[in-house]
Amino acid sequence: MFILFVLLGYLGLQVINPQFLPYVSLIGCGYILYIAWKVAKANVQVSDTSADASLSFFDGLFMQLLNPKALVATLPIATIQFPSADITGAAIVFWSFILAILAFGAPTSYSLAGLVLGKQVSRPGVFYVFNKLMAVLLVYVALMIAYEHVLTPLMA
Repeated sequence: MFILFVLLGYLGLQVINPQFLPYVSLIGCGYILYIAWKVAKANVQVSDTSADASLSFFDGLFMQLLNPKALVATLPIATIQFPSADITGAAIVFWSFILAILAFGAPTSYSLAGLVLGKQVSRPGVFYVFNKLMAVLLVYVALMIAYEHVLTPLMA
């Protein structure tokens, strides 16, 4: 996550003109709404297959760098939020480090939650509720970005 935040943070400064930031944000909002729609409509199939595999550090690194979810998470932050908050120069590295540390907690918490709630979460009804909740949260995020980074700058 740190690598993606830093690379995309500096790339965002070079590629995105601040004048076009509201329009880039609008496209990002549309993408988030699309993801919310897909999550809300997803039909979850639960299977009881498990695999035992060990991965090296580099396996995990490349999987994370090529993981579409990692790009989906880091791209809007690094290319929209960083420039909007005037995060430039060394501040990109600092905030990338902080966000990477916070991102490290997510897989750990997922693993612990999986151990505790494994059987309950494997029920399709739980996935249905979870997907609807996630879709609502994604819509909320898209609306907040639209208000703060699209409407407010364009109305000023």
